[in-house]
Amino acid sequence: MTRRTKLAVVWTAPPLVVLAVCWAVYARFHIAAPERLDAAARDALAVRVRAALESKISTAGELDPAPASLARPIPGGGPLIATVWTSGRERARGVGRGATLAVAVDAAIDSLLEHPRVKRRRVGQYRAARVQFDLVVGRAPLAAKPFEALSLNPGVEGLGVEVAGAEHFMLPGDLVRRRALNAATPLSFARDVRFGLDVGRADRWLRRRAALSSDEWDAAPRRYFRFLTDSFVELPERLRRDPGPDTVALWRGRPPAPEPTADTLRAAALSGAQYLVRHLNEAGRYIYETNLATGKSTNPDKGPYSLPRHAGTTYFLAEVLRVTGDDDFREPTERAIGHLAELVSEGGCKGRTADGREFACVVDRGRPTASLGSSALAVVALAEYQRATGDARHAALAARLGEWILSMQRPDGSFRHRYDVASGRPDEDAMLLYFSGEAALALARMHAVTGDRRYLDAAERGLDWLVSWYDFFAGSFFFGEEHWTCIAAAAALPHLDHERYRAFCERFAEFSRRTQQHDGEILGRQADLDGAYGFTPFWIPINGAAGSRTEAMISTLELQAHHGREDPALREQILASLHFAMRQQIRPESDWNVPVRARGLGGISATAIDPVSRIDNVQHVGSAMLRMAELLGEPGAKPKPETQPAGTKAPGGDPTAPPGLQAVPNPQP
Repeated sequence: MTRRTKLAVVWTAPPLVVLAVCWAVYARFHIAAPERLDAAARDALAVRVRAALESKISTAGELDPAPASLARPIPGGGPLIATVWTSGRERARGVGRGATLAVAVDAAIDSLLEHPRVKRRRVGQYRAARVQFDLVVGRAPLAAKPFEALSLNPGVEGLGVEVAGAEHFMLPGDLVRRRALNAATPLSFARDVRFGLDVGRADRWLRRRAALSSDEWDAAPRRYFRFLTDSFVELPERLRRDPGPDTVALWRGRPPAPEPTADTLRAAALSGAQYLVRHLNEAGRYIYETNLATGKSTNPDKGPYSLPRHAGTTYFLAEVLRVTGDDDFREPTERAIGHLAELVSEGGCKGRTADGREFACVVDRGRPTASLGSSALAVVALAEYQRATGDARHAALAARLGEWILSMQRPDGSFRHRYDVASGRPDEDAMLLYFSGEAALALARMHAVTGDRRYLDAAERGLDWLVSWYDFFAGSFFFGEEHWTCIAAAAALPHLDHERYRAFCERFAEFSRRTQQHDGEILGRQADLDGAYGFTPFWIPINGAAGSRTEAMISTLELQAHHGREDPALREQILASLHFAMRQQIRPESDWNVPVRARGLGGISATAIDPVSRIDNVQHVGSAMLRMAELLGEPGAKPKPETQPAGTKAPGGDPTAPPGLQAVPNPQP
């Protein structure tokens, strides 16, 4: 072998080996996706199942012949799984197999009619139910240990098992509702690091579905597999049209979203605000987290809570009041503000500065330490309430909080983030995310409502410190969470119109755009996440980031407009992110599996595969929606309110989603 040949082998062999390994993995584990069912086939399946449910007619020659649209063959015989939901709870599940859709749906109907719950219900009692359909269209093996936890496309693929001569299926939605995704702890030295499939949790659920004891399960040979579904669900009765559509296609458990326009964004923002009002108790404290899959919520008085997020959420309600003029939001905003005032009165964080000015800070009951963010966002909420109503009843409280924020600022513009209430001393070392930007925003808002130059000068020093922090070589290549910085910079206009703030926020926008998902990322399989901000395609993005980042991008648009600049790419970035966020929000089309007690309309889960909705997710997304609706133009008539379940309280009700949903290019299953 010549020297040249040896060099050629050395240079080409490693890439060829990697390519061969990748191809082998792809060939073994890739699930080929057939073309999705069209609307006619979906609707025909739903109509046939509904006719059987509402009349309890079996398929033994009693149903009308299946239409031609159901003659389509099913790869591998399916199965077709039909799940009946009422009031957001699963009531029955039928499984049908067959060579064609017609055969499979009739088998699923017979399976449903044999379910004990269906047998007990009287004819017509499932009229308000919604049926979800999952057609298994492809299968592939589950990777062997230690890779099994990472072998599922979360929310898209399900987990199946063949045991004791039968197959059992844990649908993608089952994995989400059982919190089995992003739940594994594969690193023994870092138990808090969770990602991938919790195989043990899923295995226990499959055992119960198979109705086997632990001993029977352990003794039986089992073969696990992944599977892909073509999923869709009936529309709620009030949204069905004659003729059709009767169903809506799903991807990762969500239907398509309407296009972001002034009207649709305004309606979505109002729905989010009404969700928050329904989760505000009589004492003015929010239900901090709600699991939209189970309906379980945290206790506002005993569970985990965040005063900065309480104040930020109240700021959003005041913002809705200001923008819409809807006086129904006034009392809830005042109730939440009243709780902040009560905490200030009871918390013991008060006194006088060296020059004799009164100060106070917000601290939660029983806590010895106050945080800068709690008081900063409380000021933002108070200022926004005054802007919305012209009512200055809280001006004295805002002034005392403002004095405390000023006292927490160092001469170089940076802020101290924690304060020991008993000793009256700030912590000089603690540095926490968000607080400095929130403080700068509070100072800018205080200047807007008082005209006091001290606040503007302090806001300028704070912003200068925040943007100058990146003035080193590596600072050109990364950013932290700087959304509050850009929101504060825009809030200080026109008084602080420095080009350096615009340039900083434009760089932040460009950096964020590089982390935004687009074009499906991987073979079109992630198209439902287009517009989201994520770390890699392998991590499901955080929904709240679509709101907070977008708020900053909208502020950047405002900074650009003030300086006579325009960036079409930034506008497209914002609209893509909001389109993603609208898909994640619970709307009438997507609430079939949300329990009534969750009062979920308008809520936004943590991620597409984590059903817990936290108040700040809704706040950030809602604020971004509302602000962009303003920039897109004056919205039309106030949306028609959506009827709430009995026993809930919401100003004006939730707006219905606009007719004529427009989807992003629907990814193949």
